[in-house]
Amino acid sequence: MAVSNEGQSYALEKKHSHESSTSISSDGNHSGEKYHGEAGAGAVDLLAERPSQGGNLAAFFNIVCVVAGTGTLSLPYSLAKGGWIGVGILFLSVIMSIYTGILIIKCIYYTGRSRLASYQEIGQHAFGRIGLIACWFFHTSIVLGAPVMYFILSGTEIRRLTVDHISANISEKAWIWICCSLVSIPFVLMKGLKEVALLSIFGVIATAVLVIVTMVDSAMDYKNYQGTFEHDPVILRNLPITVATISVCFGGNVVYMHVEESMRYPRSWNKVLVWAMIACCTMYAMVAIPGYLTYGPSAKSPILLSLPDGVSSKIATIMIVAHVLLAAPVLMTSFALELERVMGVTVEKLGLVKERIYRTVVRLVIMGAVGGVACLVPYFDSFLSLLGALGNCMLIYVLPIAFYWKLIGWRQMPWYELVWCGIILIIGLISCVIGSIDAIKSLHEKFNQGN
Repeated sequence: MAVSNEGQSYALEKKHSHESSTSISSDGNHSGEKYHGEAGAGAVDLLAERPSQGGNLAAFFNIVCVVAGTGTLSLPYSLAKGGWIGVGILFLSVIMSIYTGILIIKCIYYTGRSRLASYQEIGQHAFGRIGLIACWFFHTSIVLGAPVMYFILSGTEIRRLTVDHISANISEKAWIWICCSLVSIPFVLMKGLKEVALLSIFGVIATAVLVIVTMVDSAMDYKNYQGTFEHDPVILRNLPITVATISVCFGGNVVYMHVEESMRYPRSWNKVLVWAMIACCTMYAMVAIPGYLTYGPSAKSPILLSLPDGVSSKIATIMIVAHVLLAAPVLMTSFALELERVMGVTVEKLGLVKERIYRTVVRLVIMGAVGGVACLVPYFDSFLSLLGALGNCMLIYVLPIAFYWKLIGWRQMPWYELVWCGIILIIGLISCVIGSIDAIKSLHEKFNQGN
């Protein structure tokens, strides 16, 4: 049967003999393509409306909540290292991330007959067992490693805020376990990203408040620094590390598959992704530009260290803690959904009651493991920086293009799109190498200090 819904479905033949473009259609939806089965028989509309799933706004908040926290407070420091050219790199990075986010979702529908469930499945279909293992490694290091860092950050900041106001001497590790306990409630009770979207809304609000407070404080402090230094257009010697640090600020690919799966109108994926990334880029610019303009080469990471002490600084710190604790369930739920799928923890196989019990146990074990690593593993932040440099660059830039070329075909792309893909691959690999070297140096220094 022919498929036609607003004229915006995918077109993919069994032998991939379609003429495909990865560009965004005029209304921001998936480009005008249709999925067909073998020889046109038994065609399936894989992008049909899913009445039980959430709306576009829920998907928007899930993406912004995960992405916006990855680089908000470090960007002024990145500009201090590389100069104003960092703003251009920021805009280039958001365009590249939107493009690869569209590619990776195209890959999950490449067969035309079924939808792949995860990044790992895409890797397996593209490159077999090696692709599966590589995706599992990079994906898991991000979706579990980032929450570990969130809990470490939360425990540290809460202790710093409360140490002078609470008579009981509560350690950082105790605060980490308290944070884990709080986050475990929605993590266990909310099954998928459709439900978790409620937390994402509050996470985005917390990030918006943080951005506004930081921007206003920087602007008010400008008169104290005006004329004390020059702002460089570009600092060539630091350009590679500037590219590496800014390019990973849009790392949401780890949850895209589950976010798209939670959408009632999957044809709106491109539109939702574009607006979510524009929102993130806007918040980044609102912090980065005033921060560098005011503090210039002395801007620190996080920028809160440069801001004057006061009520607004404490509010910003509270918003950071709120954001990371609200973002953690989104990442952890993405991992839990994949693990439960592999383990067969579904209502269809186990029934409603057993599925609930098994899911609760699995998620409590995940939370216990995350909390244990946060409290017990030494130098985990430096290890995660290394994994993040490798994982983020691979998942955001390199693998989506590699998978698309393997599954759908590079010959379907015009020459200028191939050049664009080449630019993305070069930037992704450079960021991967430079970020990894920087993380290894940091890890080496900490080991030396520990000895």
